[in-house]
Amino acid sequence: MKEKTIYIGKVLRTLRIAKGLTQEKLANEINLDRGFISELERNKKAPSYYTIFKLAKGLGMPPEEFTKKVNESLDFDSMLEQEFTSPKMDK
Repeated sequence: MKEKTIYIGKVLRTLRIAKGLTQEKLANEINLDRGFISELERNKKAPSYYTIFKLAKGLGMPPEEFTKKVNESLDFDSMLEQEFTSPKMDK
């Protein structure tokens, strides 16, 4: 089974804005590049486990709270349906 990538962009952006942080301020607080934060928020990149810990710290929450919010935002039923449904073939 091919591994799926779960992107966090929407959740990251929502939490960052709710905390009143700019991308630059968050990046500076956790020693990451602002451009990388932008790529995460636009789902151009997926963070490593270590980066998730850094993001959570910068957002002022435990990593498990951050990942819980990501999990709550996912439509797992839709993901599973896509995983096990064959693509339609053109005739």
